[in-house]
Amino acid sequence: MDDRPTPIDPDQVERRFAALLEKAGLPRFTSSFHDTETDLLEVSWDHGFTIHIDLTRSDMAPIDDMERAAILELPYQCEDHEPIHVTVPGSADDPRSVASIPGVVVHRGPPLHPDDLMVYEGIPVTSPSRTLIDLAEVMTADELRAAFGRAREIGLLDPDALRASRARVEWRPSLAMLDEVIEEFCG
Repeated sequence: MDDRPTPIDPDQVERRFAALLEKAGLPRFTSSFHDTETDLLEVSWDHGFTIHIDLTRSDMAPIDDMERAAILELPYQCEDHEPIHVTVPGSADDPRSVASIPGVVVHRGPPLHPDDLMVYEGIPVTSPSRTLIDLAEVMTADELRAAFGRAREIGLLDPDALRASRARVEWRPSLAMLDEVIEEFCG
């Protein structure tokens, strides 16, 4: 016996959501798809943004600021934190468009060396050494020193891993400052 709630008619939900968009002064989605296995209605815009609507819930949440920005293809800055930066393999000149994600800044670059990556709670992230190197691009020398100091304080400053990661990094304007800070902390 199936204990799932009975889904609402997807056509009815689609009309309700379209009316919600119109009331908010937002453009209508360009396609929709009803996933019968999950009872989700997926509504998408041409630029790649998709909203998933749970057909087993009778209530429909209002469109929030993050969704509004994504629908309008505008940058969205969360009020309580800076955007999350992610690096993906590839070239910035790649003509394929990737849907933007509100609150996320995507950087493209060559694939990272396996030693510059780790998995934390199931999420692939850069190693502490590679993170310190990448921070040199967005911090002043004093801020970078503070980051190195904190890494040392919590046991994440590994001079050998840091030097190996530094040797692999591509040229960037911050390397002279980075090399100074590495020398200060790692000798």
